[in-house]
Order: sequence, then C-alpha cells, then structure tokens
Amino acid sequence: MWKVIVVICALGNPCVVMEENPEKYYYDRNECMANSSAKHSDIVRSFKEYGYYIDDSTFDCVELTEKTPASDIAYPVSVDK
Repeated sequence: MWKVIVVICALGNPCVVMEENPEKYYYDRNECMANSSAKHSDIVRSFKEYGYYIDDSTFDCVELTEKTPASDIAYPVSVDK
C-alpha cells in the first residue's frame, strides 16, 4: 500500500511534511502519485494565495508494508532548509 507525502518549504518557515488526514492508502503507486501531484499543486497554490514564498517543495508516495510501521518511514525530503 502507498501513502501520499507532500513537503513544503516556505521562506522564513521550517519545512512542513504533510500527509492526508484522514489517512488514505493506495494499492497502486501510479494512483498514489497522481493524487500526490494534485494535492501538491493545490497546497502550493494555496500557500501563494496567502502570500507565502515557496522556497522549495516536493511530493512522493511511500510504500507501507506490515513490517514497516508508519513511524519508521524515511520521508522523501530533498531539501535542506
């Protein structure tokens, strides 16, 4: 199963790792990535509408298995802010 992760780094603020709430899980990575991309676009647009400058942002999907508790996921943060 796959889970959506979106990371937003707004200038002057710490980077924020976002997950869907309530959590949704996808059986297919392609379906998850399509949803992740759409959510990323919506979040970036909203931040900009409220006057935030987006320094960096990314989205991805992480695979969850029965052996990998959600607390042990290495988030796909490609920024060092």
